[in-house]
Amino acid sequence: MQSILDWMKGIVILFVVLSALIHLVPKEQYKKYVRFFAELVLLIAVIAPVSKVIYRSKDFDELIHYSQFWQEMENQKKDMEKLEFTGEDAYRKEYEKAIGADITQMAEDKGYKVKAVSVTLNSAYELEKVDLNITEKQKEDQVLVERISLSPSTNDAVTPQMEELQKTICDFYRLEEKQLVIRTG
Repeated sequence: MQSILDWMKGIVILFVVLSALIHLVPKEQYKKYVRFFAELVLLIAVIAPVSKVIYRSKDFDELIHYSQFWQEMENQKKDMEKLEFTGEDAYRKEYEKAIGADITQMAEDKGYKVKAVSVTLNSAYELEKVDLNITEKQKEDQVLVERISLSPSTNDAVTPQMEELQKTICDFYRLEEKQLVIRTG
């Protein structure tokens, strides 16, 4: 109780001193600045004991640390989601390359040279489409003559070896025929 009375006495004394300071200012144009300063000092003097009680409180410190902890956890979660997203895309591209290399090996085993292979996986890592561009391998004593066509051909001549390659790839990867596009030339 005595501390409250001492605090109130200090406020009254400060108020009297600041009021006298305002009346001692020689020019009228400076009074508004001195009055603002005096009101600010008085406000700080009134609020200071209350803020000391609040800021000394153990609960207040715990609340601040608790809030900071959860904010940091939220930041970590966002960082992890970003890493998972970018990592997932990188994994998908690596799987596409590995499947492309495997299909290239299958085609070479059947006697074809692979010009290009494109593999597309969906977000569940399932094959969506395989685009394969092949030519027949040249034997050492043969010369390869490319077919010349005046109109674009959508139906390349399908040989039994190509059908066998298509069946092998479709069976191995459980693809439908429309998911596998084989081009020659």
